[in-house]
Amino acid sequence: MAALCRLAALVLLAAALLPAASGADDGLSRCARLEKTDERLACYDELARAAQAASGEPLETLPRPSYLTRTWKLGPGDAGVRHLADILAYRPNYILLRWTDTPNDRPRSPATGRASLGELNHAELKLQASFKTELISREAFQQAGVTESLGHMGIHSVRLWFAHTQKLEWQVFNHGDSRPIRETNYEPEVILTLGTGNPGNGLKLINLGLTHESNGLGRDQHRGWSRMYAQAGWEWERLALLARAWRVIPSSDDDNPNIERYMGWGDIVARYQTAGGYVISGLIRRNVQTARGFLQLDAATPVRGYLGALKLHLQLSHGYGETLLDYNHKQTTIGVGVSYGDW
Repeated sequence: MAALCRLAALVLLAAALLPAASGADDGLSRCARLEKTDERLACYDELARAAQAASGEPLETLPRPSYLTRTWKLGPGDAGVRHLADILAYRPNYILLRWTDTPNDRPRSPATGRASLGELNHAELKLQASFKTELISREAFQQAGVTESLGHMGIHSVRLWFAHTQKLEWQVFNHGDSRPIRETNYEPEVILTLGTGNPGNGLKLINLGLTHESNGLGRDQHRGWSRMYAQAGWEWERLALLARAWRVIPSSDDDNPNIERYMGWGDIVARYQTAGGYVISGLIRRNVQTARGFLQLDAATPVRGYLGALKLHLQLSHGYGETLLDYNHKQTTIGVGVSYGDW
């Protein structure tokens, strides 16, 4: 009932705030056609916030859905079964023009030695596509009694995801070497999400994951590893924090046996979204024993009308492990382009 009342209020608010134009009608019709209650609510939220911003009214007067609750489907209205085709964003999806101060034209590892990639350009295109979809629903775990058995541990919901992230770096300006694709990383994951049901600030979820990452190249350039990890997610108003610790599965890193010296044993991702919809995030890894690590900063604007559903995106990085092939190569990069989806 509360969800229906909220939905009705948001419909009325959106109808009152949106200008009497065909674009507004199209937006309301699009939201009304969404079958899932949580997706309809999010759609009406977005329309109302856009109208409020256009009218100059303070955005803080509208309720803000929790980022972690929204992206990991932790809310009370998210318990229904999702289909494999219900694809959600996992990590950022973007296309960037990337520049590096030190191209890695001779990648190396203790197992494979050195491999020459020829003369590389400092500039290349960087693309990342990342999604997740449900394998076993919250409803199925609840019916099986799993959720109830974990209730004494503070677990409110359980869901199993499949996720995949693919990163590509393309020497598109290197016409002398026929514009080769320098590196592609593939990372499938299985993630068990344990939601705490916490509607306020604090711990929102615990993720238990199994991931394999590889670049699929030939022997001299091949890099790969498999890991088990545990990740906790907290949220305080507009700030979200995800902290992860992993353990490398034995013998999965034969091509790069010293990868932990550079990539460490975990990472931390912090994300902040302003009232106007600007997003800033930071990712950090560090091995305290070797003093080697990696820092990446991303910033994106709200959706720009002249770009369709895209956002302007800026990315800065410094350190080791920008890709698997570069796991022991230190560089500083800057990328500018566009991104898509909620991340």
